Amino acid sequence: MADDSLSSRDHTRASGVSAGPAVAQVAGPSPATAPAPGTTRPWSLQRRLRGQLLATLAVAWLLGSAAASLALWRETDEVLDSGLAETAEHLLMLPDVVLDLHDRAERDLQREPHARHVIYQVADADGLLRLRSHHAPMALLDPGAPDGARRSGPWHVLTLSTPDGQRRAQVAEAVAHRSQVLWDSLRWLLAVLLALLPGAAWALDWLLRRAFATLEPARQALESREDHDMRPVDVGPAPTELQPWLAAVNRLLGRVRTQVDSERAFAANTAHELRTPLAAARAQAQRLLDSTSDPTHRAPAEALVRQLDRLTRLATRLLQLARIESGVALQRDAVDLVALVLLVADDFAEAQRQGRLTLQVLRQPRPVQGDIDALGIALRNLIDNGLKHGGDQATVEVVIDGDRLRVQDNGPGVPADRLAGLTRKFDRAGAGTTPGSGLGLAMVETIARQSDARLVLQSPLADGCGFSAELQFGRPA
Repeated sequence: MADDSLSSRDHTRASGVSAGPAVAQVAGPSPATAPAPGTTRPWSLQRRLRGQLLATLAVAWLLGSAAASLALWRETDEVLDSGLAETAEHLLMLPDVVLDLHDRAERDLQREPHARHVIYQVADADGLLRLRSHHAPMALLDPGAPDGARRSGPWHVLTLSTPDGQRRAQVAEAVAHRSQVLWDSLRWLLAVLLALLPGAAWALDWLLRRAFATLEPARQALESREDHDMRPVDVGPAPTELQPWLAAVNRLLGRVRTQVDSERAFAANTAHELRTPLAAARAQAQRLLDSTSDPTHRAPAEALVRQLDRLTRLATRLLQLARIESGVALQRDAVDLVALVLLVADDFAEAQRQGRLTLQVLRQPRPVQGDIDALGIALRNLIDNGLKHGGDQATVEVVIDGDRLRVQDNGPGVPADRLAGLTRKFDRAGAGTTPGSGLGLAMVETIARQSDARLVLQSPLADGCGFSAELQFGRPA
């Protein structure tokens, strides 16, 4: 009782099919497909977090640098004003003899020049300049200024007088110098930021990769599952933030499992319940056929018997499909391919007596991992397809080649462009030429996938004829 997805293989070959074999591998991982137009492009949470954290760090650093610069400006003013005041106090305490030198030009030449951004002047009560630094102007920097610090032109001038008002000292610093001190500090802060950002980016990337690596076990647990594995995901090792998502996935898996089990049970129960009334109806139709020899009555009776046979086969296929989709092929035991072939071949004893079914061993068979019942269903379908669709005169050969199991026939074959579609449910290449439900190769492909094997279809084989279906097991037992 096997299936017939190759129901068009008894018609003549399509014109233009090359003599060379066409091969279709219909089990195994499918290639990734490009996103549909108009869909949102995927984005990386890790990359987005890294960028946002770096931007936040840079903004925080800049704001902190600005606040630090304001504080630095005030502290710098206080420190530098204190230095100017101390210098002015020393100038006021100089003895008069220092100020009474008449040859000021000679005295100025005898002094060593000093930094241009700080100058000083000492004047008497009449405003007459008595002493000045090397680069100080001859006129008072800030005439009439009260004691204290204030800006006068390009200078920041601190004025200090003796209690009796007989001597006044003015010590000045270039405003540009003070600004330069502030900007130098800012440049250092920004340079440190620019130097730290690459290191911070690397550190953030490393930390985020380590954090997201904790999600990997949950992803692998989901990805490594077989198609029919609906067990809940273990949320224990997952981070707290991910556990609500995994709990939602588990609830979804539970709902899907309930719906799938309900559909499978419905299909299996329906198919099982149909077998008894179908058998009774066929018996009655056969009695009706045997009770008359009138051609006008026999033709409808024969058609009725054929349709009932077709419904019986379809019910059997639905039972097999429900069992296969429940994951029966996920079981793993060591299967002897020779024993499997001999067991299944007993169901086709008549074909063996007629010489239409032969068995051959090319290389030393190796046990494979799988479920013997599921693999028996697959092999039975392949042999039945070959006998049914290869034609009344076609021969079917079952070949064991190491860990490969091949069923081939010398029938008319299938057009190469139809190979890929033969494993789709209810897809029949040229439906109507032979009875069939279009489920056989779909079930074989499912069993192959669940058994970690590949189903490879090939047609034509030689001289534009023949069809081959091979199960290639990836891992021997």
